Amino acid sequence: MKKYSLITLILVFSISILCNGQKPVDYVDPFITTQGDHGHWHPAALVPFGLVKLGPDTYPGSLTADGDFAHSGYDYSDKQIRGFSHFRKGSSGGTAICDRAGLLSIIPFANGHNESFFKSPVADIDKTSEKATPGYYSVQLDKEKIRAELTSSIHVGLHRYTFPKGKNAKLYLYEGNQERSVNISGAPKGAHVIEGEQQTYYGSIFFTVHFNLPIANTKAWCAETIKDTDKLDKQDAGGWILDFGDLKGKQLLVKVGVSHTSIEAARNNLESECSGWSFASLQKKSNNDWNEVLKKIIVEGDKEYKTIFYTALYHTCFLPVNMTDVEGTYPGLDRKNHKADGYIHYDNYAFWDSFRTKYPLYSLFQPAVYRDIVKSLSNIYKQADNWDPFPDSEHPPHGEKSFLAQGKDGYLVTSTCRHEHMIMVMVDAYFKGLFDVDIQEVYPYLKQEVLLQMPEKYDKIGFIPKRPDQTGEYCWDNWCLAQVAKDIGKQEDYQYFMKRADYWKNTWDSSIKYFRARAADGSWLDFPEDPAMNREKYTYEGSKWHWRWNVLHDMPALISAFGGEEAFVKELSYFFDNDLYTAGNQIDLQAPFLFNYSGAPWLTQKWVRKILTEPIVQKYGTHDFFPEPIFDRVYKATPDGYLEEMDDDYGCMSGWFAMSAMGLFQVCPGDPVYQITAPIFKSVKIELDDPVYPGKEFIIKAAKLSKTNMYIQSARLNGKPLNRSWISHEELVNGGELIFEMGPEPNKAWGTD
Repeated sequence: MKKYSLITLILVFSISILCNGQKPVDYVDPFITTQGDHGHWHPAALVPFGLVKLGPDTYPGSLTADGDFAHSGYDYSDKQIRGFSHFRKGSSGGTAICDRAGLLSIIPFANGHNESFFKSPVADIDKTSEKATPGYYSVQLDKEKIRAELTSSIHVGLHRYTFPKGKNAKLYLYEGNQERSVNISGAPKGAHVIEGEQQTYYGSIFFTVHFNLPIANTKAWCAETIKDTDKLDKQDAGGWILDFGDLKGKQLLVKVGVSHTSIEAARNNLESECSGWSFASLQKKSNNDWNEVLKKIIVEGDKEYKTIFYTALYHTCFLPVNMTDVEGTYPGLDRKNHKADGYIHYDNYAFWDSFRTKYPLYSLFQPAVYRDIVKSLSNIYKQADNWDPFPDSEHPPHGEKSFLAQGKDGYLVTSTCRHEHMIMVMVDAYFKGLFDVDIQEVYPYLKQEVLLQMPEKYDKIGFIPKRPDQTGEYCWDNWCLAQVAKDIGKQEDYQYFMKRADYWKNTWDSSIKYFRARAADGSWLDFPEDPAMNREKYTYEGSKWHWRWNVLHDMPALISAFGGEEAFVKELSYFFDNDLYTAGNQIDLQAPFLFNYSGAPWLTQKWVRKILTEPIVQKYGTHDFFPEPIFDRVYKATPDGYLEEMDDDYGCMSGWFAMSAMGLFQVCPGDPVYQITAPIFKSVKIELDDPVYPGKEFIIKAAKLSKTNMYIQSARLNGKPLNRSWISHEELVNGGELIFEMGPEPNKAWGTD
């Protein structure tokens, strides 16, 4: 009896360990936010910041990708695919209908097909067979009875295809997205290799494709017909039709090495990252690479929240991408190859979308990546000869002409979206000690950015005519530059840019207490009778209510403009109580945290938790009211994981969730201070053992946290009482412990120091 009890105890203990032994990577669900107009991500096999994003392009979503479908080339609702491509973006918006499939694609087939298949290949998939984990994707092609499995490294995509016996195994290797491709060239190098170059509107893709089994027959698709040749020479809409014969149960493996610099670099990348043929080994490494990133933050609490949290962290590490070959070369905006000396060069950005949330998150859990991003941006500044300056006639509204770093003739290396507020990312890194470049060398470029976005000609009137939104935004940039100028002893610049940082005050109509457009002669322009109207005249993607909180760098002055803390809290409460907040766009993401500045941090705790965990009413889409208000959770662990019309925008919304769920949010990048709110997890451990912060960790605990105990009663930082609702970056990265006592009713006295 005693022996049986001991065995039972050991068995129970072992089961307990197994059940509770999930790693952070195990909580990630790559299908979250991949359906319809709900986030626009994809389940491709990739590694953190990997250049290769190997996954399916679905049909019809990727061919009808207007504002409602498949911005990543993938829609969870689709039941057909166009191929498995190696390059894609995802997560960002866009309303024009265009082909959003990826580049450099392979589709397997076994049945006979006529020429129309190669003009526009489509195959049915069995949705019930579809699986994805970080670094892995698989699906069964239904009619073809082919199982496709994909994994990857930074520069290599590895395919494994299991074909039905008795039929020839065939592949179609082609451009993929023909709208973004210019042409494709190449030829076989023996029976096991094809090499070539695909020219795109974002530069060249050099590729080397290796097969574990010999090609029995090669034909080419070119000029909209099948030709008995194995060579392609700058062929528009071209590819190779490869026949491997009956494999008799053997699996066909295909590894694709890529580079943006040269064929030789593609070969080196392939040899360095995937010299053998073990699919399982590369898949395991890819999964482990993800876990090494995700385990930098350990959270404990509700399983669903952990799934959303770790998937959000995962998504923040899709973009930007590692552009650096294994030997250190990368393509520059000047159309030359450069050497990344002691760092990894990253590109593919959308700063207007993501500067508010993702980069403050990086500064805590990916500081080495952030530091290399700073080095990358310093080189992008130097290589760009066209910063898309605005015309002299009139300052264009948002969306019509983005501030974008370009090379000659508008040349872009990758599909970077926009560079507005890149300076805030740079300055925030500077004041957080992540600026491993010469600030004196970079400062002129930072200054150039500020003066291009808000040219000196506006100094005569102190605002941008017709654009109260942009006036306010570019005040942030001027303020950031002023702080750097002060720090490096440029007092004259400091005074000049601090003066410009106050231009937002010239668009504040004190008679109505809203930002309002003005003509160049100073006269006020029209204002809607109801400021909640989602009329985008003079303000981008939002109502006058959304833009009302448009001062990140000087909250005391904004609160004063409202008439003081009591008036400010009253108006901000009305904003939330009447469902005027839009969680699906960037403009007012900081708004829930502004109660902290105005003596009511308990309201920040209330509204942040609601947005994170509860259904709320949403009236606004990106550009207009929804036909009917939506009552739903903003963040869910489902394929339609985000609200309708809510793009993740390069990880912006994922970053918002991750930071807010930990109970931290930085309102103004460049000012290294985090606002504090109640976390949704009982404990959070941020591992600061990166070389930037050696051997440190910061722990947040919420004692007695529950769905009802949602308010902070008291707090202790490193054993000492804390009665302020903010914490500095320096305090956090020095390591320590922040402990909250939670309760069911707000303690309105806490956090007011």
